Amino acid sequence: MLRYRSTASLGVLLALLAVPAALAEPADFGLIFEPRAFPVRADPPLPDLGALPFQLVIDDGVAEGVFGFSGANARQFLWLNRFANPGRFSLEEIWVLIPSGTNASVGEALQLVVYLDPDGDPANGAQLLGTYDVTIQAVDGATFSIFPLSPRIAIADGGDILIGAVNRYFQTGVDPPPTQPAALDTTASQNRSYFALWAGDAPDPPDLASATVVDVLDGAVTGNFLIRGFGTQLPVPLEDAPALGGAGLALLAALLGLAGAVLLRRRHSQRKVTIG
Repeated sequence: MLRYRSTASLGVLLALLAVPAALAEPADFGLIFEPRAFPVRADPPLPDLGALPFQLVIDDGVAEGVFGFSGANARQFLWLNRFANPGRFSLEEIWVLIPSGTNASVGEALQLVVYLDPDGDPANGAQLLGTYDVTIQAVDGATFSIFPLSPRIAIADGGDILIGAVNRYFQTGVDPPPTQPAALDTTASQNRSYFALWAGDAPDPPDLASATVVDVLDGAVTGNFLIRGFGTQLPVPLEDAPALGGAGLALLAALLGLAGAVLLRRRHSQRKVTIG
């Protein structure tokens, strides 16, 4: 088992040697990554593009480990992915893969969180778009929990999309460690997966600007969290429709006039004339 401990500030991750099972863990043992064998690609497969054409996915569908916190620093936390904005769209579903053997159970509380991040840096905060209180549907490491969003989130502005989850079932300082609810794909890191910590439980709603630590997985632990988002295109509002210039208005008037003349001629030809 590979484990990693954070410094006193929790800002820098230090790789540790594997700890023999007979030895007690240090009192300040915190962040933990444990390799796991999940040889099967998680179900279900990606939805049809015709139904959900906007697909925010950075993982390959197979988890190689679990991520969380243990020991005295076991805590409620937020784990999230940063996705490139695909354009005007409506976010309609969020998928989260919860691995087995992580002290999480079906039916326990999970909170989904969505942000808009104009500068692409979650560490300095992001605009909260919505939160959803849901319950875990599967904990086998092979089946995504699928959450249709109600209400859906319309995203019309630019900036990265942050989609994450908070393990609300775990109470910091109350529940026994560990808590490792985040499935991690370590095959090819996209450097777009982050975790956020607060002094105690994550506030509700979880404001990134108030977090003690917001850090990307690009050090001792790397990989992609198995969190996904799916949506459809937003209709183009009338104010965004292209305006017609003088030439365009003249052409439109000419076409309308031509259409009117054709219609009058057709009506005239359909009249019946009776000679007495």
